[in-house]
Amino acid sequence: MMQRRRVDELWRSRDFRALIFLGVLGVLTLILAFAIRGILGPFILAGILAMMLSPAVNAAERRRVPRLAAVIGLYGIIAAVLAAGVLFLAPIVSREFTSLVAQGPAIASYFQDLAAKDHVVSVLGIPIDLRQAYTDAVRNLPALLAGHLSSVVENVFMLVNWIFQTILVLLVAFFLVKDAHAIRRFFRDLVPRGYRTDAHAVAADIYRMLGAYMRGQLVICGLIGLVTGVALWIVGVPYSLALGIVAGVTAFIPFIGPFLGALPAVAVAAFVSQSTGKVVIVLVLYFVISNIVYNFISPKVFGDAVHLSPMLIITAFVVGGYLGGILGLFVAVPVAATLRILFIYAHERVYA
Repeated sequence: MMQRRRVDELWRSRDFRALIFLGVLGVLTLILAFAIRGILGPFILAGILAMMLSPAVNAAERRRVPRLAAVIGLYGIIAAVLAAGVLFLAPIVSREFTSLVAQGPAIASYFQDLAAKDHVVSVLGIPIDLRQAYTDAVRNLPALLAGHLSSVVENVFMLVNWIFQTILVLLVAFFLVKDAHAIRRFFRDLVPRGYRTDAHAVAADIYRMLGAYMRGQLVICGLIGLVTGVALWIVGVPYSLALGIVAGVTAFIPFIGPFLGALPAVAVAAFVSQSTGKVVIVLVLYFVISNIVYNFISPKVFGDAVHLSPMLIITAFVVGGYLGGILGLFVAVPVAATLRILFIYAHERVYA
């Protein structure tokens, strides 16, 4: 009887009914997001970009700069910085790429001579016939080139699709930042008046968490790119600038990012430096840098932004990767942290 009375009291509570509604709405939202996950990527990237640009636009607006002018000006500054970076980096990257291509015949000659002189080598106790491998590679080269030529049209379509998605991300982010106040008012009006204070508090907590998480990600990626590039330059690996940029960009991808970033450096060390010792040094460098950054620096950078234990973060990555692939890995931690904020709010309302 007491339990039934307790249930009746909970159901009459406006907070409890609101939580039931939010729970159902959340489940439906997750189902919809899973159903259309194939097209969510550009919109999620646009939201991330808008979140990164909003603080600067808000600061300009507080100084009486019209919001539209602030957004256009910020886009112009970003375009100018990117153009300057391209103009500065293009000659360097071009020289490195030209040098790498120029060494192609020498690399091929090196492996040909190696196969002729000592055509059987042992790697970790496994015999490898270099002469046979070289012969197979030369014999399969025409078919390989034909396969690449047949995929030119497909690559062109992929390039066009990438350009379209990039433009879509920039446009959506532009309107998200420009119309931020109108969007906020729209969602506020959807909330009943009696719940607007609570909704505003929860939204503010989520926004602060997402902002801190994104700033932490940028710091971590920039740090990995800088340290990796400098370390590769110190040990004498060619193209350290380009490899550092690759390491920083791939660091955005959870779990597999460091592995993807290490692959080009290992390839360069193996085929350009022609030294097994240099390959081992590169592997050790990437292993040490990634472990130090992710185990010691990353927790301090993120601070108390997400308030998730390592086990919850791993679980979020597993579930996100299973449901959404690479995109799921990107959003796993922010979604888990958002659910944590909502759960704490619900718990306080039910058991207060």
